[in-house]
Order: sequence, then structure tokens, then C-alpha cells
Amino acid sequence: MSQDPGQLRYRGRCVECPWVGRQFVRYRLADAAARHHTNAHHHTTCVVDQYDLRIAGSMVRPGGARKA
Repeated sequence: MSQDPGQLRYRGRCVECPWVGRQFVRYRLADAAARHHTNAHHHTTCVVDQYDLRIAGSMVRPGGARKA
């Protein structure tokens, strides 16, 4: 599935290292990428929008707890 660059809205971002995931149209895919990074590296991650603003409720901490 090709994604129009003008529609890319969400991506995972790590708050502990310089990792920034690729951009996705769907929030669920960016959230999955952020969770994968959290599980692989035990870092806290979140999902940000196209303006690099954190989406409320998207913070993922090691251990699976979700914070707003």
C-alpha cells in the first residue's frame, strides 16, 4: 500500500534515545512500532503527530504500562 506523503501523520518516538520511527497514516501502526522499540530496548516511547506533538495517552513504558 502506497502512502501519500501529505497524509503521513503519526510516528513513534523514543524519549531516551534518538530513535524516531517511520511515518504512518494510521495511529495503530505507529503505536505498534513504538511498542516494538519499547519491548526491544526497554525504553519509554510515545507516538507523535505531524507537528511532533505527543498524542495524549500514547506514552509506553517498559513493562507494558500505558500513561497519558
